[in-house]
Amino acid sequence: ASSLLVLLVSACALPSPQQGGLPASGAALVGQEWVATQIAGVSTVLAPVPRLRWASAEQITGSGGCNAFAGRAVVNQGALQVGNLAATGRLCVALPQGGQEDRFFAVLESARTVRLVDGQLVLEDAAGQILARFAKP
Repeated sequence: ASSLLVLLVSACALPSPQQGGLPASGAALVGQEWVATQIAGVSTVLAPVPRLRWASAEQITGSGGCNAFAGRAVVNQGALQVGNLAATGRLCVALPQGGQEDRFFAVLESARTVRLVDGQLVLEDAAGQILARFAKP
């Protein structure tokens, strides 16, 4: 009975990806697409919604809502380093986003931590402030 109690206590002490887990590497994120639900403190994300996906352990791709992008993104125990992003140069003035795509790209480039919290992907700056939240589509 005591070994069962130790096992249960040990299991509770392990960080769960659903409760703020830090991905060990980008490989843990490969393949899942994420859609933005909050960008730079703005919870109303307008369609077309920005999307983010780890295409490989060190490569992200997606869409800012209008322009597609790709770039290097290295994850090491939750620490995130995003390189320069290459984006298409479509002119998207007809979209009612009011700079949403610009905020999205700025958030990606300034993010320093990636977490998995309650089934969401969360990007934070160097001070631990939440920059963006993403959900599974």
